[in-house]
Amino acid sequence: MKRTTAIACTLLVAGLLLWGCGGGGGDTSGTITIWQTYNDEEHPVFKEMVRQFEESHPGVTIEVVRLPFAGAEPKIQTALTTRTEPDIARVDVSFLPKLASKNALLALDEYIPAAYRADIFPVALQSCMYDGRLYGLPDQTNGLCLFYNREMFREAGLDPDTPPATWDELVSYGRRLTDREEGIFGIGLTNSLWWSLPFFYTHGADLLSDDLMHCTLNSPEAIAAFQLKVDMFEKYGIEGGAWRAGGITGDVGFQNGRYAMILNGPWAVESLKRTGIDFGVGLIPAGPAGSHTNVGGNDLVVFRSSQHPELAAEFLMFIANEENQRNWALTLGQIPVNTKAMDAITSEEHPYLSTFVEQMQTAIPRPPTPFYPEIENLFIPEMQAALDGSKSVEDAMNTAVREVDKLLAGE
Repeated sequence: MKRTTAIACTLLVAGLLLWGCGGGGGDTSGTITIWQTYNDEEHPVFKEMVRQFEESHPGVTIEVVRLPFAGAEPKIQTALTTRTEPDIARVDVSFLPKLASKNALLALDEYIPAAYRADIFPVALQSCMYDGRLYGLPDQTNGLCLFYNREMFREAGLDPDTPPATWDELVSYGRRLTDREEGIFGIGLTNSLWWSLPFFYTHGADLLSDDLMHCTLNSPEAIAAFQLKVDMFEKYGIEGGAWRAGGITGDVGFQNGRYAMILNGPWAVESLKRTGIDFGVGLIPAGPAGSHTNVGGNDLVVFRSSQHPELAAEFLMFIANEENQRNWALTLGQIPVNTKAMDAITSEEHPYLSTFVEQMQTAIPRPPTPFYPEIENLFIPEMQAALDGSKSVEDAMNTAVREVDKLLAGE
């Protein structure tokens, strides 16, 4: 949407006022519809934010429609076809580039002041960028860390306060924690590209080339990274086959004491606390390139068809402001997307969350390609073949890369 310089300046000033004191923008009344996918714990917190926004904006109504997370993307795609999309939607970070590439979203560069954006966690804000433009604001960011069972560490003679710092240490710990006759294993791992990205990133491998036109996961670094994952099952015998169809998943195996370690995100902390398991959270073990996690989360986007773009953009800024993000973090135990709220997370009061905040400092976001879901689907069967031994890691990676390159080339 093109604007004159005068209007752009007016919006910038209005945005700065909103950021500082919560005032109104160009729209002062109307109904904004938002489709959101918050879970049962998040939903009431979000609804309270909506109530506060409406209270501070007389004449404004926020109509909230709750969607199941798994059904949100097809629902949005159907709505775009029938021109019944909402003003705002909460979408997975991998879905934003696809929507932006279809020209479905409103570019928010003129609506979200640069001074406001400077306070948003950079790796989270990057998930809202496509082709050099801003198409949303993050409402939630996350990554993976290493969860470990402290009691199982004690029983194996390991320090329950010292998780493995490197992959070599993890293999060594895993051997001491594994009892195959009892069906107990050092670690349980998931087979997907997203869940494997920490292996690739810690070995210095990249998913795509800088121009986003070629997959690079058949580099020597990438092959070494996935070979390690395969070796944990096949060579070292410390992985319990959590990736197998019908196998005990990582979450279940960790809760029932079958797996001493798993990779998981901050969303798992509260439910694990309720189980009474004595667990700890450590950084992703370092490889040759250090310790890195991948990035997940969700963004709030505004559709181009919105009749209240200024008001919709203001609502996005309201959700991501310092006060709301501090409340979000303390109430739900999640990583705040506003850097000014980070001081609410202390290692004494929030040891698990503080570890995730530390890990996110070296997080590597996925490249902004609209084809990420298709890339994921092309890699899963090839990685499965490498894990079950029907293909070598090199052959599996080469096959997947060839198919991804065809996809990127439009073949």
